[in-house]
This record gives sequence, C-alpha cells and structure tokens, in this order.
Amino acid sequence: MFISAYKKRQCNETITILDAAGAEVVLASTDQIRLKIGRAGETPVLDLSSNSASSNGSTVARANPCAVRLDQDDLDFSPGAYDVEVSVVDDSDGDAIKHANKGSFILHNTQLGSVSLN
Repeated sequence: MFISAYKKRQCNETITILDAAGAEVVLASTDQIRLKIGRAGETPVLDLSSNSASSNGSTVARANPCAVRLDQDDLDFSPGAYDVEVSVVDDSDGDAIKHANKGSFILHNTQLGSVSLN
C-alpha cells in the first residue's frame, strides 16, 4: 500500500483489506477498521477508527473496500516518509487487533502560491 498526500490538502483513498490467502476480509457489523500513520516506536501522527471521525473530520469507513478521507487539517504535520497501517479490530475475537495491511505514506510539502477562483 502506498499513499501520497500534500500537507494541508485533503486526500481520499480506497483500501481493500485482504486475508493471507488474498481474499477480501468479510467484516462483522461490530468490527472496527483502524488506520495509523506514523513512525516505528513513536506515537502516530494520525490514528483513525471507523467508529468515529477525527476532530477535523477525517474518516475511515467500516467497509471493505474502505473509503479513507484525510482532512486537510489532519495533514498538518512535518512532510516526509511515514508508515501507514490498516488493522481490523475483531469484535468476535475479544477485540483482537489483526494486522491487515502496511505500507508507505509520503507527505509532500505544499507548493507556495495562492489559488485564484476566477
């Protein structure tokens, strides 16, 4: 999985969660999807749950494939390379966190200049 976004610009992605055999994971109505962006050994710069939106409105849908919307105000951290991880919190298995997908997240610095709406 690879996600590329720009600092302070909204980003939309669709992520399909597959099991070890390559089949789409079937989610129960009480399972959660978690999406974390950060670096190993550090607190994530963004941690989303399908149970609720972030305070800025970023969301991850509890569906497979799942729609991810990263609000521009949640993408206000230092540009660079980060890890992105998607997990399923399995309600039928004591809320076990099951790793689903991991990849790279690149936050690019935004180019300077204003946008004319004319």
